[in-house]
This record gives sequence, C-alpha cells and structure tokens, in this order.
Amino acid sequence: MDTDKIERTAVTEMQRLMAEKAVKLPAENNPVVAHKYGADPALLVYGDTVYLYTTNDMQQFEFTQGKADNGYDKITTLNVFSSKDLVNWTDCGEISVAGKNGGDGAAKWASNSWAPAVAWKRIGGTDKFFIYFADSGNGIGVLEGDSPTGPFIDPLGAPLVSRAVPGCQKINWLFDPAVIVDEDGSGYLYFGGGHDPDTYEHPMNARAVALSDDMVHLAGEPVVIDAPFLFEDSGINKIGSTWYYTYCTNWQDRKDSKDPDRMPIAVIGYMSSQNPLGPFEYKGYTLENPGTAFGTWGNNHHWIFSFKGKWYIAYHTQTMEKTVGHEKGGYRNVFIDTFAVNADGSLPVQKSTKQGVAQVCPFALGGEVPAATFASARNAAVTGRQTVAAVKDGAYLCIKGADLSAGASEFGVKCVPAKDAAIALRIDGMGGKGTEIARLKLGGATACSTKLSLPPDAQGIHDLYIVLPEGCELISWIIK
Repeated sequence: MDTDKIERTAVTEMQRLMAEKAVKLPAENNPVVAHKYGADPALLVYGDTVYLYTTNDMQQFEFTQGKADNGYDKITTLNVFSSKDLVNWTDCGEISVAGKNGGDGAAKWASNSWAPAVAWKRIGGTDKFFIYFADSGNGIGVLEGDSPTGPFIDPLGAPLVSRAVPGCQKINWLFDPAVIVDEDGSGYLYFGGGHDPDTYEHPMNARAVALSDDMVHLAGEPVVIDAPFLFEDSGINKIGSTWYYTYCTNWQDRKDSKDPDRMPIAVIGYMSSQNPLGPFEYKGYTLENPGTAFGTWGNNHHWIFSFKGKWYIAYHTQTMEKTVGHEKGGYRNVFIDTFAVNADGSLPVQKSTKQGVAQVCPFALGGEVPAATFASARNAAVTGRQTVAAVKDGAYLCIKGADLSAGASEFGVKCVPAKDAAIALRIDGMGGKGTEIARLKLGGATACSTKLSLPPDAQGIHDLYIVLPEGCELISWIIK
C-alpha cells in the first residue's frame, strides 16, 4: 500500500455492525475470526504459518444486510487469514474465484465459490498452491498460485470435476472437495454429497480420485466411498499409516433405519483405510454438532489438521449471528479446537468450545504488523483493503501473548493522517485493569512513533491493546 497517497477507506454498514456487536470475551479464542462471517474452513500449513480459507459468508451478508437467510448464491470470493500461533489472526483479504454472477474471479465459467480445499506441492523446484472449490452443487474447480494468498489463475478454464466425469453423473451434490498430498507427492481429491429420500442410509454419493502430478487433472476415474448416512463435507487425513475419511452425516429421521451403524444427525462421521482410495471401513463419529454445545444447529463442516506437532479440528458454527442480532440467519464463523487421536488409532468424540485452543507460541515483535492482525477487537472495522477503522472512540485491537522480553523501546504506526488525536498502547487490559505504556500523538503524517514507557515488570509475555481514536484508520504498527 502506497502510504504517501493514502486516502480514507469507506466502512460499510455491515462492517460497522460487526465491529460494534461481534465481540469475544477475553478468555475466548473462538470464533477465531469475529469481524466477518466465514464458513467451510480449510487450513494450509506452510512453514511456520497456518492459512485459513473460508466460504465468504460476509459477501452474502453484505448483500442481504441480514434481512434474509444466507442463501449462499451471491458468494463468488473466499476469505483467507493467517496465523503463527492459532490465536492472533491476520485478515489477508479476499480471493476472487468465480467470474460469473457478478464476480470477477479467475474461474470465468463459475458462478459461486463454496467450501474450499487447499494444498501445496513442490513441482519443478517451485512451491505451488492449489485451491479446489465448489461451483454451488454442480462441479469443482481448481485455482493455482505461487503463494498461499495468490494471485491465483485458473489453469483449466473449466471445471476439474463435472457431471461428465465417469461415475459423477448421478451424485446429488457435486461439491465439498477435500484434498491431500501424501509424503510421496501423490495427490488425492474427495468430494460429493446429498441423498434421495430412500437412500439416506447409504447414499453412495462420496467419491475419491487420484490427481495427476500437476494437481490440476484427474488421474483415473473416481471410486465410490460407501459412507453411511452421508450428507456433505468430505475430509481426508493420514495419521501414521492410516487414512481417515471424515464427513457430515445427514438430517434424515433415523426411526425407520435398519442400519446397525446409524449415527446421530449432522455429526462428523469417520471411516478408515490403509489405502487412500479405500475401501474405507465405517468406525463411528468424532465431532458433535455445535448445536449440542451452543444451541444453534446447522450443517457441520470441518477440517482436521496438524500444526507444530499437535492435531486440531476446525469447523463452523452460527453462534456469532446471535451476538450480532440481525433479523435472519445462516451466517457462520470458524472455531478451532484440539483434536484427540487414541493410541489405537480410533477417534474419540470431540467437543466444541468457545475457549478454543491454547496459543502455540508467543506473538513475535520487531517487524511491521498489518493492522488487521488481532485475537479480538471492539469497535474496530476491518476495511476492504485490510486497514482498521475505529468507528467509535476507544476502539481497540487485542494481540494476545506478545513477547516483550527483547527489551522493546519504541512504538510506531502507519495510518491515514489524523490530526489532534492519539493512539494509546496498553498491556494486560483496558480501563483500570491494564497499564498504558505509550501514547502516540497523531499529526498530518502517515508514519509516526514514540518511546515506550515499560514498567520494571513488563519484560516477558503480555497481551497488547492498541487503542484507537474515532475516525483513525490504522494501516500497520511496529514495536521494536
């Protein structure tokens, strides 16, 4: 961003609403992102960073203004966020995917972008990044890029999976991809969903297929996975030498079912195999529907991943829309919780929590931090270019677990010029609970800094609060 020519960014009514109402308690790390809606999480671990991609429910919310239920039909983009500690997240913006339906994305043939799946692979000496997405329920496309955040191109100019693919003609919902790259570099894709009224016990609508070396073509014909009570939401993981296929079960009433393995509605079921293409054997279920914990029921969409030696599960809920309080619903946010694996390879039933996961490492200081990086915020709207605009005086960003042990002495910001105001930096709380360690008076320049005033006991790990005056638009900040 050219800070010499910066102009103030407009904040939409819905961005303002989320800034004022979508609030997490200090002890809560879920939802991981509260300032915008997003669903169907997919996570990519690359180096020391995890990237979170979601269906952009916020795009639909901007269209409906919360006066109609989420119909998903206006979603042509994906959200992407990044984190090094699973608690503080950076909003990296939107990825334009679909090129129809008012979209301007790379996939000119597509009308929607739902339920992303992501992977990376080293090809020809270069790391390549792939996003697989659903064009509503009628096909799956793939985008390719040179970084986790793009830019992305459509290497095919057409769907990767359509109903013309053998074995896919009669799948009810040709969507919800999952992808994995094995240690040997082999890639595999999983997808499918839906059922007819008389086939809800064994819909036979899930598919698995090998991918070509370039990750953008199919290597063979898809094979059927007989996933009992399948509804949607394919997932795939390899733990040890065992492959786990996971999915969301359907909502059909079970009272007439004769299947001995019948599962509860809308939970995450799992199957296992010693082969990535199966056959998979049904084992049970491993995540309750978030409605059992929070009272708001909806489809259950997940992604299981390993980061820094531990397993986690991401999924979406509809808890934040209650907090925001708009007229209609179906707008979702992502939660992440720890994921247990038993010693024998079985998967216990996991629970949904608002507490979420523990911070896996301190937040490192010393480098420039984009404004849209925080664990929680209040009255701070993230704009379309990932700046942060204070919609009320005393708005704040909270960065959890920042490492001040290196003897930091200076606090600086870049912002849209704002005269006769000041940004405060606090540690360990707002009001009388915390301590102000810097007050930076803003003039007419886009960049300014001031010395820190650290108390003797401030060395170590602290929560930071960047407190903004109304009308201030923050671009980035630095403590060094």
